[in-house]
Amino acid sequence: MEKKDNISLVQAELLFVKICYRLNSSLENQTNFLLGTDLLRTQIKQELFKTVALNVEKKFFGVLKENQPAVSVSQGKKILLEIVCDCTKIFLSRHYGTKIQLNSNAIKSTPYFIEISNDADILIAVPFSALINHEAQIFQSIFYPVYNSANLKLLETLFENLIIVITNCVMAIVASDFANVWAIRQTLYKSSFLSVRNSEQFKNTLALQNRIRVFIKRPKSLYNNEYNIFLIRANGIYCRSIYANRAEALFTLNKFPLFVINYIELQDFLVARSNGAFLLLGRSTQYFLTSVVGRVIGLIWKGVLDGLK
Repeated sequence: MEKKDNISLVQAELLFVKICYRLNSSLENQTNFLLGTDLLRTQIKQELFKTVALNVEKKFFGVLKENQPAVSVSQGKKILLEIVCDCTKIFLSRHYGTKIQLNSNAIKSTPYFIEISNDADILIAVPFSALINHEAQIFQSIFYPVYNSANLKLLETLFENLIIVITNCVMAIVASDFANVWAIRQTLYKSSFLSVRNSEQFKNTLALQNRIRVFIKRPKSLYNNEYNIFLIRANGIYCRSIYANRAEALFTLNKFPLFVINYIELQDFLVARSNGAFLLLGRSTQYFLTSVVGRVIGLIWKGVLDGLK
């Protein structure tokens, strides 16, 4: 058991070293949608990413120190809230010039945290549990049969995704609740977002994008057994779709997200029936052309030949 713990410790240390090194490369947004960090200057952005990475690393080693065999989804939500609160406090205090106290309940109720909290299974429970035990049950329940066990490359990607998601959640909260503080905008934002108009426009677009993702894109991805994961490459941040079986999350949907699922099912039903109708129509047309029309043409051609005799 001690040997296994030592292996997990070494692998975890190596994984976080690789991720921290990768954060020194470009962190430009190469996806097709807005990220909260698009507001930030390059140096500030890297600083925030590293702050989040260090907090994620600290939380993981805290779990490892407690000898937990795995992290549950409920524990994952608690860890996620702690990381978001800690990183937001550190980030704002560092650049506002004074220590800032944040109400964790206020952050917990923001739409941006609610969005990522709904994915605590794949954000926290899966990577933390799989790094402790590569064959963790929660990992296999989501990724089997594509992956039987967690390899280090996939774990790196899962932790990169976690860091990117938390970083953008922190920045979305800052942009939403502290946008009117001139000192914050002046210190953190790119020059193109210094005006109130541009920063408000960005905030509103980000809020709309969040609602579309929560109410439409997320239920659709759950229904398709997909998950959009962020990853860091040499020239920036990308988003890719991977297989993820999250039936439990799918069955907890209600209200509008559930309506989206019902709409997709109705759409599939109508498409299948319309395809069947078109197939029947095509076969009927083929039969008509080959039998009835063919016979008429044959009779006409026979009459022409008889007239030539």
